[in-house]
Amino acid sequence: MAACPNCGAEVKEADKYCTSCGASLTARAGEVARREKYARERDECFGPRERERDYTGLFSFGFLIIAVGIVFTLNPGIFTDFGTWIEQMAAQETFVRPPDGLITAFKVFFGLIGVFNFAVAGMRLAVSRAPRRALSDALSGVALVLFAYLIHLYENYSITWQMVFAMEAVAVGLLIVLYSVVRYVLLAKA
Repeated sequence: MAACPNCGAEVKEADKYCTSCGASLTARAGEVARREKYARERDECFGPRERERDYTGLFSFGFLIIAVGIVFTLNPGIFTDFGTWIEQMAAQETFVRPPDGLITAFKVFFGLIGVFNFAVAGMRLAVSRAPRRALSDALSGVALVLFAYLIHLYENYSITWQMVFAMEAVAVGLLIVLYSVVRYVLLAKA
C-alpha cells in the first residue's frame, strides 16, 4: 500500500484522492515536496502536530499558579498595597516608589517564574528532546531572574527604577541575539 503525501494515511495505488484528507494523489513530485516543506515549516512555527505535542507547557502553567500562591501567601495585602500606590501616584501626578511589600512581591514573583523556567527547560530537554524550546525557556529564565535581581537592587536603593528597565532591556536584547546565534548554529548543523 502507498501513503498519502499530505497526511501519511494508507491509500490504494489506484486512488486519485486520499480517503482521509482528500488530497490529490496524482500531484507532481515537486508539488508534493513543496507541500511537505510547507508542513514542516508550519510545524516549526506553530508547534508539532497533535500526536507530537509537547505537554511540558502544562508544567509552566502549574508553576505560574504556584508562584502566584506563594506571592499571595507572603503578602496577603498585595491588592491594598497596589491600590494605595496607584492613589499616591494619582494624587502626586508623578511616579511614586511602590510600598516595600509590593516591591518584594514583584521580586519574588519574577524570581520564582525565572527559576521555574529553568525547571521547564530541563523537563523539555529530558522528556521531549526539544533543545531549541529548552534554550528559549532557559534564556527566559535568565531574563526573569535578572529582572528579580534588579528589583532587589531597586528595593535596596542601589539603582533607580529607570535603571532597572534600561538594564533589563539591554539584557533581553543580548539574550535574543544569543538565542538567534545559537539557533542559527543548530540549524546549520541540521
